[in-house]
Amino acid sequence: MRRHILILAFFCTPIFAISQIFTDAAPNWGIVQYNWDGQFGAGLTAADWNRDGWDDLTFGNSNGAVRTFVNTGDGGFEMMALPVIQEAETKAIQWVDIDEDYDLDFFMNDRYGRIVVLENIGDTAFVDITEITNLPQDSVACAGVSWGDYDNDGDLDLHICRYIESPNLTDPLYRNVLMRNDGDFVFTNVSSEAQINIYTRLSFQSIWFDWDGDGWQDIYVINDKDGANSLYHNQQNGMFAEIASNIGADVVLDAMTASLGDFNQDGHQDIFMTSTVIGNNGIGSQLLVGSENGWYHEDSEEYGINFARYCWGAAWIDVDNDTDLDLFVAESNPLVPYQENYLYENHGPFIEIPPFSDEESAYFMEPFGTDVYGLDLLNSNSVVTGDFDRNGWVDFVVHNTHNHKARIWMNSGFNNDPPQYIQLGVMGTISNTMGIGAEVTVTDNGLSQTRIIHCGENYLGQESFFEHYGLGVINDISPGIVEKVKIVWPSGIVEVWENIEETDRRIFVEGGSNCDGIEIPNSVICPGEVVEHLVPEAMTGAEMLWVLDDSEVVGTGNTVELTQPGEYQMQVNYLGVIVCSVGFEISVVDIAGDFNQSGSIGSGDLLVFLTDYGCAEGCESTDLTGDGTTTVDDLLEFLTKYGTSC
Repeated sequence: MRRHILILAFFCTPIFAISQIFTDAAPNWGIVQYNWDGQFGAGLTAADWNRDGWDDLTFGNSNGAVRTFVNTGDGGFEMMALPVIQEAETKAIQWVDIDEDYDLDFFMNDRYGRIVVLENIGDTAFVDITEITNLPQDSVACAGVSWGDYDNDGDLDLHICRYIESPNLTDPLYRNVLMRNDGDFVFTNVSSEAQINIYTRLSFQSIWFDWDGDGWQDIYVINDKDGANSLYHNQQNGMFAEIASNIGADVVLDAMTASLGDFNQDGHQDIFMTSTVIGNNGIGSQLLVGSENGWYHEDSEEYGINFARYCWGAAWIDVDNDTDLDLFVAESNPLVPYQENYLYENHGPFIEIPPFSDEESAYFMEPFGTDVYGLDLLNSNSVVTGDFDRNGWVDFVVHNTHNHKARIWMNSGFNNDPPQYIQLGVMGTISNTMGIGAEVTVTDNGLSQTRIIHCGENYLGQESFFEHYGLGVINDISPGIVEKVKIVWPSGIVEVWENIEETDRRIFVEGGSNCDGIEIPNSVICPGEVVEHLVPEAMTGAEMLWVLDDSEVVGTGNTVELTQPGEYQMQVNYLGVIVCSVGFEISVVDIAGDFNQSGSIGSGDLLVFLTDYGCAEGCESTDLTGDGTTTVDDLLEFLTKYGTSC
């Protein structure tokens, strides 16, 4: 299949002479980041924490201040030290809106269980509020964490992985933790009542997603060594049921990454896990392929990624913009100073253009050549992705241990043509503000790509907030236009946007589809005239309100008749929250001489005028000549207008 694609591409696109598509930009940007004393790797995030539209970088370490590198948007980064000192190897390091105020707070934990929370108070200032959070500070070995709204109350709850296993350690203290967000940075430990702490295992990472599509977030937890992986199914009552063995997800391996992605574009999330070569009889990486009925089947060999190497973090990433997810895998053997990282090409859907069809090789994975990604010998643990220069080709960053500096692999592009892609961010209004847990599907040219918005994924990673969708196909039936974007929000709201322009970056706001594309014109009317407006109906469960001067509701529904002048808003109200609005104005024609605002000048206006006749000051209402008085001159002016109407 790949051979056919290359031949066709030769005739359709200009030859692009390149030395190597991915190059390390860290030296050029002056970013020197080590993790000298690291053991199993430190956390890494590509979150745009200052919300300026450019992906930033924040690295964990083993000592010193946490350093974040702020993307300046002009081809560089500026280092900024956060007000927190690391005392041991940092594990999770994340930017998350804990208090739902639309800015991003800072969270970190380390290998010994210490947790730090910094509140973002604006203007790049932070306050340490760890003490009020009730988050555990037990000296128990920890690994990754992840965030999800398990109780659907609109804020993010926290799952913490404990990395400890011993038959003598039976106290719940040594088991995984679920902390319920009660608001105002205060959490409650609900691990036991939620029944997610039934095992004491070497848990490396957890990841939230709605496994069965019932509108409630579930948790998948990967474990090292002898403990089978777990899937906790949300029972919608504050409790979970562990069901991994019922659906084929209870694999046993030295699981190092929980990388969720729909690599075969069937609409079902697949789970890739790396492993080592020393535990569990040297079992290699595993690929759990999802299905419509929720069952998983291990198919790593079928798709070419059943390698047996000492690997850690991995990330699904469409580096060549061909609509399917490629795969980066980091390798690090603690006993070997140099290991090779790999970037796998996904050969994607078979081409339905005879004679270039080869269904059997669809979605097979094999490493890109060194012309794309050169030999990269490191001790690498964590990886995140983002488009740091916003050139339309997604990049990735690798964090290493010991004497290996972090690498920032910048993607220069796979051809000379303008890149075909769209990058989508989400913002919740009813759901949590970050839209964590939302399912976002982009459909174009008959292919659908579905992603889940995460906070905490892969191995100790936090990806860019902007999901990158490659849209490059050979025969694009609608160049420059994306056929459809569908978002299933954690709140249960389902929205569809159609005929979207391919764009650098766009944020989709929950409920915003009800207002997007609606323009209500301003109106100038005669007194007593009726203005009618008709707009598309609101989404299911929402109410449409017509509001005058920010206070008075003058109509409901998708049609309204208005007569009063003033400033209006058409608002869409969902569960008491205004999710979007469209403003417009109605003004009344001012007819000089129409004193009673009837729309015409007649006997009623004459009576008003005569009442004011002879006024020497304060006569603005009946002063038609503008001299400050109401005299015979105004009477003559009035008589010339008598009988006219709007």
